Amino acid sequence: MSENEKKLPLLIDSCLPFQIEGQDIKGRVVRLGRSVNEILTKHNYPDHIAKLMGQNLAFTAMIGSLMKYDGILTTQLKGDGAFRVLVSDFYKAAENNNIGDIRGYASFDDDVLDGDTLSEMFGDNGYMAITIDQGKFMERYQGIVKLEGETLTDAAEEYFRSSEQLPTKVMLSCEKDDNGNWHAGAIMIQHYARNTEDELGRDELETEDHWNTASVLLGSLKQEELLDPNLSLQNLLIRLYHESGVRIFEDTHIKAGCRCSEEKIRTALASMDLAELQEVAEEGTITVTCDFCTTDHKFELSKLVH
Repeated sequence: MSENEKKLPLLIDSCLPFQIEGQDIKGRVVRLGRSVNEILTKHNYPDHIAKLMGQNLAFTAMIGSLMKYDGILTTQLKGDGAFRVLVSDFYKAAENNNIGDIRGYASFDDDVLDGDTLSEMFGDNGYMAITIDQGKFMERYQGIVKLEGETLTDAAEEYFRSSEQLPTKVMLSCEKDDNGNWHAGAIMIQHYARNTEDELGRDELETEDHWNTASVLLGSLKQEELLDPNLSLQNLLIRLYHESGVRIFEDTHIKAGCRCSEEKIRTALASMDLAELQEVAEEGTITVTCDFCTTDHKFELSKLVH
């Protein structure tokens, strides 16, 4: 264990669903410590890229935990600028429905170092794509929206506004502490559709006032509070919405995890012709590095050729 890991506060990486009592407002809050630190330190990106990646990981974990069945939710940002792609995904297995694995990677040109906003990094044709694949449980879904605004928070809110047509407020943050460890957090509230007879009977003006108040309160949250290891997520929610009351549900535990498979890579390599394999081999060995976890998978060329 490194010195940094020893100093890292004991954060429980998790996503906590909640509902404001008596209102048409639900939300989720997520805080990542060890998981996001493990991912970002492996890649050693420039700080402003690492912050964007950490925000994307927190956002992906937050909405990925909404999946009711096992599956994969992927958030991808692409464009024609210096930033080629930013990808993160959240995987939940059926046997561990309250545990999710996150991973991510970024690909960019050196010019991205001069960029500070989404438009500067991804260009004028940047877009966000969110894909949900839950196998046999539901049809594969993908929502795509143009990257609007200057921050990932702006892009996330535009996604919900355009793709799901749900009033949504989002806050995303990722920072490095004094010990060099990364922390990330995300919180959102949504104005959901009414279903029960009691909900349908609520006053429209009062409902609008509830939403405006909840949005203002969320806007008052400071980024350091969202990331504070000494402030539990439960207490953070109570601090925000204590006047109305807040109902908190079972959390989803989140950890760093990659699904790269030596068997799948071997199968892919075996399907290539000999000339292609010889071109990428070095001293009779082919090395394939996983973009997500940076693990090197090595294969002897002689064992791939039949």
